[in-house]
Amino acid sequence: MEKYKNSELPINERVEDLVSKMTLEQKLAQLQCMMLMGNPEDIFQGFPNGLGEGTAMSGAQTIEENAAFAKAIQDVATGVNEFGIPTLLHSEALTGFLSIGGTVFPSAIGLGATWNPETVEKMTEIIRKQMISVGVRQALSPVMDVARDLRWGRVGETYGEDPTLCAAMSTAFVKGLQGEDLKDGVVATGKHFIGYAVSDGGLNMTTNPITPREIREVYAKPFQAAITEANLESMMNSYGTIDGEAVITSEHILNDLLRDEMGFDGVVVSDYMSIMRTLGLKIAANPVEGGIAALKAGLDSELPSPFGYTQELIEAVKRGELEEKYIDRAVKRMLSTKFKLGLFENPYPKAETITEAYGDKGCLEHSLKAARESIVLLKNENILPLSKEIKNIAVIGPHADSIRLLFGGYTHPTMLEMALTGGMAAMAGVMGMDMGEVPPQMPYFEGSNTVRQEDPKVTAALKHIFEGKTPTILESIKAKCPNANVTYVKGCDYAGTDREGFAAAVEAAKHADMVILTLGGKYGWGESATIGEGIDNWDIGMPGIQEEFAKAIHETGTPAVFVHMDARPLCSEFVAENFPAIIENWFPGETGGAALADVLFGDYNPSGRMPFTAPRHVGQTPVYASYKNGNNYAQPGPGSMILNYYIDGPKTPLFYFGEGKSYTEFTYSNLKVDKTVKSNGTIKVSCDITNKGKMNGEEVVQVYVTDEIATMVRPNKELAGFKRVEIKAGETKTVTFNMRTDQFAFLDTKMNWVVEAGKMTIAVGASSEDIRLSDTFEIEDTAHISGKDRGFYAKAEVLSN
Repeated sequence: MEKYKNSELPINERVEDLVSKMTLEQKLAQLQCMMLMGNPEDIFQGFPNGLGEGTAMSGAQTIEENAAFAKAIQDVATGVNEFGIPTLLHSEALTGFLSIGGTVFPSAIGLGATWNPETVEKMTEIIRKQMISVGVRQALSPVMDVARDLRWGRVGETYGEDPTLCAAMSTAFVKGLQGEDLKDGVVATGKHFIGYAVSDGGLNMTTNPITPREIREVYAKPFQAAITEANLESMMNSYGTIDGEAVITSEHILNDLLRDEMGFDGVVVSDYMSIMRTLGLKIAANPVEGGIAALKAGLDSELPSPFGYTQELIEAVKRGELEEKYIDRAVKRMLSTKFKLGLFENPYPKAETITEAYGDKGCLEHSLKAARESIVLLKNENILPLSKEIKNIAVIGPHADSIRLLFGGYTHPTMLEMALTGGMAAMAGVMGMDMGEVPPQMPYFEGSNTVRQEDPKVTAALKHIFEGKTPTILESIKAKCPNANVTYVKGCDYAGTDREGFAAAVEAAKHADMVILTLGGKYGWGESATIGEGIDNWDIGMPGIQEEFAKAIHETGTPAVFVHMDARPLCSEFVAENFPAIIENWFPGETGGAALADVLFGDYNPSGRMPFTAPRHVGQTPVYASYKNGNNYAQPGPGSMILNYYIDGPKTPLFYFGEGKSYTEFTYSNLKVDKTVKSNGTIKVSCDITNKGKMNGEEVVQVYVTDEIATMVRPNKELAGFKRVEIKAGETKTVTFNMRTDQFAFLDTKMNWVVEAGKMTIAVGASSEDIRLSDTFEIEDTAHISGKDRGFYAKAEVLSN
């Protein structure tokens, strides 16, 4: 048996053996990808040496057809070259497998609001089984970007503003998706490496003005945690530029930082058509120059189709312009991943597991759990939970009776919408590609020249798929109150300036005992959305005339619950000050209507927490909890010399990072903190949490750390750990956090990671601002450490008293 076929041998031996036998043309094929649609035989006519990767886009109408398509792809792929090298099929899986039948969970911002890594890990275990059953073995997920500028349209793809929260959630995602052994797992792809969410003007794909220190201390932290703790197998570059270098062609970023400093040893794949960016940035004169630069920098696989990694690379080798060793390096990484997945032994779908993977009622149950946990109660002046005996309820707003507006970007419904409306032609990474005939476009909303009205074809298609399975918010409210008179009035659209529906909505509110007002944006792709990839905003308030509409409803005097649904937090001073109850519902997925109704009527006690700080005005951007000493919204301490304020408004946020209310009351007591710790030690922190109310609930206990005196300017506080704790009424539980001292390391003046001796303050509370307990401890000695092997977040455990 040839070495590469022997699964008992070490992977590096198998890789070396196979690469030694391959021609240059066969090697290049392993660096290429294609969007797989149509007849597999026809696809591979253009790729006689096979394909390294393929975008799974069968367009199938059933799960079984998806599996059959994947099998047909592998039948052809393994037959076109003498080595039987399979194609690695990939898809998106940010909030569920992006394909027909995949369970849809809350958008990433909603998952961030759960503050529950265990929920995310269980979610990706479900996703893993669904993807494996149809033969798709790589997910271009999760998004590990730390986002702090709410103008950026992709904030909803992230877990929030904080590197510790993002690190914990990203690591959980990878663990659940890849599993303990990749032979039974799906490759996770961390993106977008690196600093992509920090962009000039809050615009997508612009320059990323970040210092080398911040890159490592803040923006690399989630990636590093996933590499160190979960063996992240794949990484995707960002479209951005840092310090004059495009990430796609930066050896400093893709090799020196990612591999040498951070210890990553997996495969780097390109964000779609990244090499084309080199031409637009004017750092390459043509595709081959861009391809050579990217290959040398450390890009292994070009997605989604050959632009820079074409036959021209082979010609460049022959002309002496490119050393073959760079192709060999990339091929070895690509083949290593395939060997780890066991694709050479069995590249086919596990179609026999489809019923179990998709039909298990536990999938929807977990989707509902995640949706419930994601809901954040921001304000409640004794109005919630609502009684199910209310006689007259007015449900108002565009989101209340819409299936589509339960779903965010990177979900099957939004992908279907893009396909049906021709929006894919405008998607980043496929612009300029032939995506077929573009259907007639819907007109723009009145008063808007950027957002188009919803297409009836999309509404009909989603109704066909989800009716009976996914109740709308309106249907869920009616189910909770079968004896109530529930009136629905849309009132206004999610975009535009059409006020024709105001009068009817106001009239309905006047005659109701309670109003449930649902407002916000539409999250997706293309011109029918108000936020999403490539859909950025200079105003972070509610779209269109919704602020005006909210004021009109408020003026009726009827008590109202304001339900905000968007991919960014609510940024409305009027709503925050005037509505007696406010809920953040993000885009909760296919169980979102039921989850919201459970919270509204007290069948679930809300427990979500803000993954972002919400500014009062876009002019405060960026505003976040772990700001550096001397910055942002805190009042200057005694003896300080800080003079910064706005003359036209307060510095303080509208809502704080980590904030969220409950229907019960939790008290904190009995804080215990180890008083001293070595630089290579572990500090233990514990406290008791008591549910003093009459309703069972869940509290998210948060631990923040402040370095009191340091040689570098440090954050005023850093999230060090957190734990969601379920506590019954009258019950007390003890939460213990164990933190490695090197979790508090930072980069010194020479850019070396150091744990510094000195006093640290521990603060435990219910949000970054609502601190209940605090104490100090002392780090006894100073030591330099390995940054890639440090601690990233506290490990927590819960004990019943």
